[in-house]
Amino acid sequence: MRAPGRGLLLVAAASLAGMFAFAGALAAPAPGPRPAPSSVPAAAGSLDDITPADALMRLWPGVRDSSEEIVVSADRPQVVLDDDEPVRVRTVVTRVNLPWLGARVLYLEEFLHDQPSVLRRQLLLRVETETVGARRARVLPYTFKDKEHWQRLNLSPLLLAQLKASDIESTEGCDLVLNQEGDQFRGGTTGLDCADEQHDIRLYVDYRLVIGSDVYWYRRRLMREVDDELHEEVIGYNWFAPNETRLFTCRVEYSASGKPSELRPIVRLDLHDQGGHARFTAPDGRKFDLSLHTEDWPFASERDALLLLLEQPNDPDPIASAWTDPEAKQIGIDLGWLKVRCGPLVPETGEIAS
Repeated sequence: MRAPGRGLLLVAAASLAGMFAFAGALAAPAPGPRPAPSSVPAAAGSLDDITPADALMRLWPGVRDSSEEIVVSADRPQVVLDDDEPVRVRTVVTRVNLPWLGARVLYLEEFLHDQPSVLRRQLLLRVETETVGARRARVLPYTFKDKEHWQRLNLSPLLLAQLKASDIESTEGCDLVLNQEGDQFRGGTTGLDCADEQHDIRLYVDYRLVIGSDVYWYRRRLMREVDDELHEEVIGYNWFAPNETRLFTCRVEYSASGKPSELRPIVRLDLHDQGGHARFTAPDGRKFDLSLHTEDWPFASERDALLLLLEQPNDPDPIASAWTDPEAKQIGIDLGWLKVRCGPLVPETGEIAS
């Protein structure tokens, strides 16, 4: 039985060669930079040799330290870069034995790094293997009716033994579908039914998550139900040094006819390279999301990279992406009818570096 949904704080290809080669079509996800080491130990054996559900149960438990940043909010609609450090968040995930809920159950607590007694999220997660399609797992979240009573549930066998089905509530529409890609899982919510009940207006949650032994990345968007407009966006990624962030300006051109010769400028967007994000609307009414990544890019790789990602709202697959050296002066995507060119902003002049 599924109870009415509660808003969860749940929750990311063509190559660019040299200075400017453009992505023209969807390809495999780009290789990303190597994130900072995690405190989660790597398990022995290949994750491909076990079911996706078992692989996720092996990979997810541990302690994750994340930098979290509000990219867009009702009070701050534009992407801005300031001197404030991102909020430091700690997420603890532990396997618990609750046969009445399922064979694979995780307990999750999330809190600010310097306020461990104040929980921001507290969930039970039932993990199942999807039986259709590629290797993927489904995660069914449950909230607690009396959150404080069950705090630190993973540390108390006596408390765990007292927990009953009547003490928790399922979250309608907030299930996560995570695709296994080697030693990582990537995915998120799959529809528009994960309702948020923390605000006065009707919002739904669009959540994306990447889990790996050395990476933990998430993006939570709150979207207005009435018009699908972005109300708030929060991103979290491996804790990093904010003084390494660069600000880029991206110029977007559009051709109504689809001919490259008729491209015309439509918008200029400022993004930072630690997961900076902006949304724009083309003259034909289609909405697009543009994001820029370096150290927070949620894919392990043997080399670092600067990556530009073009997406549409509520579509888990990108339209196109491009990548280049992390110190490159320019990066772009050219689809013929839509062209994006990004370059680092020179603080003294406000102009794009050449």
